[in-house]
Amino acid sequence: MAGLATPPTRLPASLVEPLFAADGWMQAPSPLIASALAAAAPNTRHAWSADWGVFRDWCLGPAARHIPERHARVTLPVAPELLAHFIRDQTTGAGTADGRPRRLTTLRRYLSTLATLHRLLELPDPTKHPLVTNTVKAQARGSGGAGQAAPLRWSQITAIVPLLPDTLAGWRDRALLAVGHNTLARRAELVALDVEDLDWLDEGVATVALRPTKTDLEARVDVRYLSPPATALVRGWLERSGLEDGPLFTRMQRNGQARLLGRSHGQRLGVSAVNDILKEAVGRLAESRGELVIPPETPESERSAQWRAQAADWSGHSLRVGAAQDMAALGVETAAILQAGGWKDVRMIKRYLRQLSALEGGMAQWWAAQRSSPANPGDGR
Repeated sequence: MAGLATPPTRLPASLVEPLFAADGWMQAPSPLIASALAAAAPNTRHAWSADWGVFRDWCLGPAARHIPERHARVTLPVAPELLAHFIRDQTTGAGTADGRPRRLTTLRRYLSTLATLHRLLELPDPTKHPLVTNTVKAQARGSGGAGQAAPLRWSQITAIVPLLPDTLAGWRDRALLAVGHNTLARRAELVALDVEDLDWLDEGVATVALRPTKTDLEARVDVRYLSPPATALVRGWLERSGLEDGPLFTRMQRNGQARLLGRSHGQRLGVSAVNDILKEAVGRLAESRGELVIPPETPESERSAQWRAQAADWSGHSLRVGAAQDMAALGVETAAILQAGGWKDVRMIKRYLRQLSALEGGMAQWWAAQRSSPANPGDGR
């Protein structure tokens, strides 16, 4: 490959080199970056730092296979040719830390972070260059499109609720699944909820105030609705745990009690725990339906591992996808679905509803009617 094209503007090494250090994003000597970090939510700052770390490590390592000259890799703005190599290496796994391909949704998050960095430094955005956008399109075509978490719909949650143990952890998980579905909250938003964010209303319903999200850095909250069943599960969890303030969803101690920091204040559940809770719940449901067989003598830790393996296609995002599908199946208008999930772009929910259109569309309804008909030609005879 010929040498990289010279960027129209290049930052001095005194600013670029610190960005490529271990904590470069957080320590960058740039007042614009510092002000953006101060304005961003904690989870946003963490995501920016992690995403930049992936690109930085790739530039300092695997990228040398494509561009041997260090000065052509450790530079800003990023050259579109270099970014095209990064995209291919991430989606094929050739340049990832664990050798596994990254999903297009993950790749697009990386690119969004890079675009943000260039914008903050008032540099041309390389992610908008035709070479980069065309490379993303080519990878999307080859992969069949972006992956999507399997939906967890309300009918599945109601089937899971009686399967969960009558323990504090079981009641916490019941409440978490119900709140996650009703609010369409992202994992970080879900674990950030405090007891004080709940507002108990008449007729057995409640609302909950979500903190500013990763896509909205303005200091305002977003109030979401909790149905009577979800409200009842939250009340059940609070009554049993004794929590009166602080984090709504807490970690558990080894003795099964809520991990308390004070008389009534618990230690907040971690973001990654949401995936495990949801996967184990889906695994329990699969076992109850005979889709997964686990010998009774299997130790609890191994049983949990098998539940999670069975639910590999589900994640914390499944609650968000499932709730959107539930509303669409009932005929809720797109604008109302956008409001319920805090979306600003209809393209996102269209992705969530593609599978629903097939599974609950005209052909699916026709086949359901055929199956109930006495004259079923399905056997071909």
